[in-house]
Amino acid sequence: MLYISFACRLALVAVMALAAVAKLRSRGVFAASLEGFDFVPVRLRRPLAVLVPAAELLIALLLAVPATVTAGFLAAALFCCGLTVVPILVVARGKQVKCACFGAGEVPMGGWHIARNAVLLAAAVLGSFVTIRLGDGVPAQIPGIALAVVAAGVLTTVIVFVDDIAALFASPVAAGKSGR
Repeated sequence: MLYISFACRLALVAVMALAAVAKLRSRGVFAASLEGFDFVPVRLRRPLAVLVPAAELLIALLLAVPATVTAGFLAAALFCCGLTVVPILVVARGKQVKCACFGAGEVPMGGWHIARNAVLLAAAVLGSFVTIRLGDGVPAQIPGIALAVVAAGVLTTVIVFVDDIAALFASPVAAGKSGR
């Protein structure tokens, strides 16, 4: 179980750090995307443009420091709850809000974003469960650590490139090309 927790930890550190850096690099794009969230009061949108990447960096830091791993997993689980609710509300309201989660995205939020955030939430909850139950140590066997690193890399890649993966599964007509 420590190997699974370690893989979740690595993936969450990578995803949170990448998301925060992307938002900070294109601050205006992320702030503009918040305008599409009609359920967020206007006065909170500007502070959220700063607080969201700050929270992502804090979670990555908490998960990276051995003494705060459990707190990091719990913070990630709470944060990912919010991340999962946002695209659910957007889709339920029928809005077309572009996902600027990893920078200047052009794809409107949809089912793929809900699934992606649910996977992040599952990783955070699983990591929390394991660290509370077994502790937050690093596993000792090199092959297991290597497998955890590879699994975290694959998970991170899938999460970061979910829009591109979704485009592969989109029908040509839905992607803007004419059908027969």
